[in-house]
Amino acid sequence: MVVMSLMRPALGQGLRTISLRCGIVACRVQQKSPPLSLARQMGSHNRMQVVPSRFEWERWKNDVHFYVFLGLVPMGLLITYCNLFIGQAELADIPEDYEPMPWEYHKGPIQRFFVKYIYEYPEKQYERTLHLLWEEGEKRKMRILDKKVRALMHDRQDYKGWYYTPVDKARIDYAKKAQEEWDEVKGTS
Repeated sequence: MVVMSLMRPALGQGLRTISLRCGIVACRVQQKSPPLSLARQMGSHNRMQVVPSRFEWERWKNDVHFYVFLGLVPMGLLITYCNLFIGQAELADIPEDYEPMPWEYHKGPIQRFFVKYIYEYPEKQYERTLHLLWEEGEKRKMRILDKKVRALMHDRQDYKGWYYTPVDKARIDYAKKAQEEWDEVKGTS
C-alpha cells in the first residue's frame, strides 16, 4: 500500500517513481493517466469532521412534541369546551329539605368533576381521621397499662410468665380433633 500511495503523484507527469532504500527508480508509464480532477485526492485538507451525535437531542425533542400533542392539546381543548359551553356555577338559594352534595359547593365545572368522581368526600376524610386518632389513643392507653404492669411485676418480684399470651383457637381445635381421631383408631376412649 505504501508503494501504491507513493506511485500516485507521479502518474500526472507520466512517470512512475518508486522510493526504495537503495534509491529511486523511474520508469515510463505505458497508459495514459486520468486527469488530476478525476484522480482521488488524498491530501489533508479534505477531512471528515467528527461531530457528536444529535440522536439524544432529536429523541428528546420528538418525545416532548409527542407528549405535548398527546396531553396538553386535548386538555386545552377540554378546558376551553368546559369554560365556553358549560360555564361557571351560579349562586342560588337552597330549598328547605335539600342538603347540597360536596361537589355543588365548587364554582368551576372541572373542579366539580374532580370533587365528584376523584376526590373523597370531606365527611369520609373526617371519619377516617377520627378513627386513626381513636386507634392511637387506644394504643397509648395499652402502652401505659403495659408499662404499669411491668413496673408492678418488677416491684413485687412476680414471675414474668404469669401474664396472658394470646393463642390461636384454630390450633387448639385442630389438636383436639386429631386427638379424638387418634383415640378412635387406637380403640381407647
